[in-house]
Amino acid sequence: MKFLHQEGPVVNMLNRLIDLILLSAVCFLCCVPVFTIGASITALYDVTMNYALQREVGIVAPFFRAFARNFKKATGLFFVFAALGVFLFADMWGALHWKSSFQFVFIVVILAVTLFYVAVVSHVFPVLAYFDLSVKECIRKAFVLSMKNGVYTVFIMVMDLLPVLLILIAPAYFGQILFFWFILGLSLTAYLNSLHLVRLFDPDAVKEAGDIRQEQETLRDEERKRRENEEDEG
Repeated sequence: MKFLHQEGPVVNMLNRLIDLILLSAVCFLCCVPVFTIGASITALYDVTMNYALQREVGIVAPFFRAFARNFKKATGLFFVFAALGVFLFADMWGALHWKSSFQFVFIVVILAVTLFYVAVVSHVFPVLAYFDLSVKECIRKAFVLSMKNGVYTVFIMVMDLLPVLLILIAPAYFGQILFFWFILGLSLTAYLNSLHLVRLFDPDAVKEAGDIRQEQETLRDEERKRRENEEDEG
């Protein structure tokens, strides 16, 4: 059947799904030591942003190349933001237990800072993967781009926090949600985020990728028509 042809959309979608499952599994395994989470997420985005730009570079080898290349900086970023996260959590815990007329004000301020924190965290590892900057420059650029990204920043934040939100909404399905997230959710979320991030990071590369994709689709259509004509003549 034509739609099951090697270059057909269904086969391409299944191939991409298998790639994302493999990528998610590799990323999860590399996150197990905990201190490697930063390098793993950076490598994950390195692969998915290449996918978003129509650069078919593989999965495992490119992942580990990016992992090794960015390990030192990504680990530094991980510890910086982990420490900030613990600090914000402690502040919120203290504000919730502090009986004062200013309690509500402190809670609102901490929540506002937390939103900025999540926005920057959502961008900082992709920024490192794409631009290969210093730790300080990654944080600065991630902040600027997250503020510039507008509604897409909200989308990326929601996608990154989706497993937490789902667990809060349906705690009875805690195991199933985590299982799905580790099997596919990690890479699928990164890929969907990457479709927006590459437009923000490098609009010219996105335009070039779009031209390449259109050219590939045209070539596939021509090939399909040629085969149909050969079948009709046969």
